[in-house]
Amino acid sequence: MQEEQKVPREPSQTRQLSSCKETILNKSLVSKQQERSFFQFLLQRLLTNPYQNPYHPPTFFGKFAFYTVEMLRISRALDSDFTTQIESALQSLMIEAFEGDFSEEDWQHTFGGMRFLGFMDNQLIAHGAVIQRWMDVDGERKLVGYVEGIAVAPTLWRKGFGSLLMAELTTYCRSEFPLSLLSTDEKDFYRRHGWSDFAGESYVSNAGVEIRTEDEDEGLMYLLGSSQDNVGPRKVVCESRAGDAW
Repeated sequence: MQEEQKVPREPSQTRQLSSCKETILNKSLVSKQQERSFFQFLLQRLLTNPYQNPYHPPTFFGKFAFYTVEMLRISRALDSDFTTQIESALQSLMIEAFEGDFSEEDWQHTFGGMRFLGFMDNQLIAHGAVIQRWMDVDGERKLVGYVEGIAVAPTLWRKGFGSLLMAELTTYCRSEFPLSLLSTDEKDFYRRHGWSDFAGESYVSNAGVEIRTEDEDEGLMYLLGSSQDNVGPRKVVCESRAGDAW
């Protein structure tokens, strides 16, 4: 018979990362009532004070132990702020988060703007970048914020860290750009942060020639700046680049 796992008594006795929602220790010993009490307690914590103290230790509640989004520290950084150590850690994170489907072109697309780096216990566990791209938007030349490289360490997926990171990026985009864009297959996630489905036509400009990119329309989403009217773009034209244009 497998030896029963001991319930930790102090935060220093465990380093196991767990969900901002749940990690259940000795689950077989926990009643349904205890589960309900735990989730009520967690919900109250997250709603009343979700961003307090990024170095807050894990909290213990009965048979449960969990790490919350309070522990995530998000830093802004320019490309020039990179150290060799951070760049290496970031490349490893991107490859792992995208399960190997992250090319050199994808890596280069994350350069040229503001990066948002998420740390937990001094380990890089999340990243997002907002780069600057000049585009023609409904016939007007605009500097657009374009979101690239949203990633969270796979062991921490669906635990709230990506949402916290995206909330920071969204606030930045609203305040710094008249229009921001991104391309994604995970639209529901971005809708929750106020991004809207693009309903217009997309093009890429190559040597001054506009080429329709109809296949990209469905994946595009936009966010208007805080000073803009609530009217989404109808036609967007980006400059060609190595790899994916959008």
